[in-house]
Amino acid sequence: MTGPVAASVLDVREAARLRDALDATGPIGATFRQLASVLDVAPPRVQETLERWERDGSVHRLGRGLWVLRAYATLEDREDFVEPTAFDERFLEENGVAIGRYSGPITFRSNETLPVHRWWPYVQGYSAEFVRGVLAAQGVAAGAVVLDPFAGSGTTLVEARRAGAAAIGVELLAPAVLAARVKTTFELDPGRLERRAASVARSALRRRPAGLPFLRETRRQFTPDALAELLRLRDALPPEGEASADAVRLAFGRILIPSSRLHRSPCLGYRRGDADDDATPGGRFLAAIGTMAEDLRALGGEADRWGPPARVVRGDARVLDVPPGSVDLVLTSPPYVNGMDYVMNYKVDLAWLGYAGSYAELRRLRGAEVACDNLPRRETAGYLGFASAPDPWLGEILRRIDRNVRRKGTYRRNDMHAVVHRYFADLLPVLRRARDALRPGGTFVLVVGDSLLAGAYVPGDLLLARIAARQGLEIVSVDVARRRRSGQRRSFELRESVVTLRRPVS
Repeated sequence: MTGPVAASVLDVREAARLRDALDATGPIGATFRQLASVLDVAPPRVQETLERWERDGSVHRLGRGLWVLRAYATLEDREDFVEPTAFDERFLEENGVAIGRYSGPITFRSNETLPVHRWWPYVQGYSAEFVRGVLAAQGVAAGAVVLDPFAGSGTTLVEARRAGAAAIGVELLAPAVLAARVKTTFELDPGRLERRAASVARSALRRRPAGLPFLRETRRQFTPDALAELLRLRDALPPEGEASADAVRLAFGRILIPSSRLHRSPCLGYRRGDADDDATPGGRFLAAIGTMAEDLRALGGEADRWGPPARVVRGDARVLDVPPGSVDLVLTSPPYVNGMDYVMNYKVDLAWLGYAGSYAELRRLRGAEVACDNLPRRETAGYLGFASAPDPWLGEILRRIDRNVRRKGTYRRNDMHAVVHRYFADLLPVLRRARDALRPGGTFVLVVGDSLLAGAYVPGDLLLARIAARQGLEIVSVDVARRRRSGQRRSFELRESVVTLRRPVS
């Protein structure tokens, strides 16, 4: 072994300490920088040692740059890990429902090319085809009432109104509320929309770029030319409130990310290079308006089948204001366990459209979200215990997460079990209010995923079904719609499920 190479790896004593440190992290693992901090040695030396150990098979590299000992490379083989199949079997035994399969399309991506749905790209959610299938299966037609308490950009609402139903949506994220409201305003005159947009474009040409949004990275997010043009367009937009004005504002929101150095896939981040084509913001804006006008003209041919104008409310799903027994179908997809921070993912839209004027406002809005990893620690203080968990399974899982985090000693947050606890506590009032809103015999369909957190499996679909059952809803079915991969362990298979519940007739 040459001198320089020997100096780049750990000596025997340091290597033994590294193995001990890795063993302490258990199934969670650690980055080489975290391990270097524990050992108080240079990170490159730890990295080089780990890469050598990887070649001889004694350690394994997970997603997100995490390392584990070989004994923790496969969770399913460990006695202290509860596999998804074990929960499935318990669910059948305790709740009397076998896990099924949903064979139809479900992901939102197919909406990107569909009329109306393509007006604003919401990277989460389910497909219009999925909604149509549920509406048909539940016999929803003229006169029915459909509620979506996590309405997003309005996929449920659009299809419910097209089916002749009265559609009600609640959504916390203001840009999504704008999208849902515009997308369900089928009566919008396409000619008026085009004239309004042309006026905005002309006015923008005569303006000078004004003040930047408050986001600190604005200049990094856009090229100088794109930024100047977007500022002129923003300042030429009409105030919100009238149908064509709202549609023009939505078209502007639609072009923000495509005109930037950013992408959502699904989380907001920087892409390599600038925008992916030579289109200017102004050209994108008018093209978006053209698409909307085209879809509105085609939509007019089915006006005799539309339901009444949709009711889209900006608000918190936990405090739904819907008359008891007035809803035939609740169809929604809540945030997933430890899912993304929607406020941070849509902060550009919030800032540019004027829905937030400071980071303090973003923090306040984030505090109103269903709990996710970015929840402030003060918001989890009341959820550090286990006894108040809304389901016995959840109490077991919370203890497992807490044990794994304590074993590692350092984790991205030491209250991760409290975040998970708060998540289900946040959804509990949504389940109750949806139950109360349903008429006897009404159906509640929700699409939800599971998660792998701190080396513990969290069956979000089964837990929500069980918690709903404890609130008086009947579990009709839990059907796996698609498989997906854990960001923590790419080899670990997760799922997205369709949970169907019913309010008893008596």
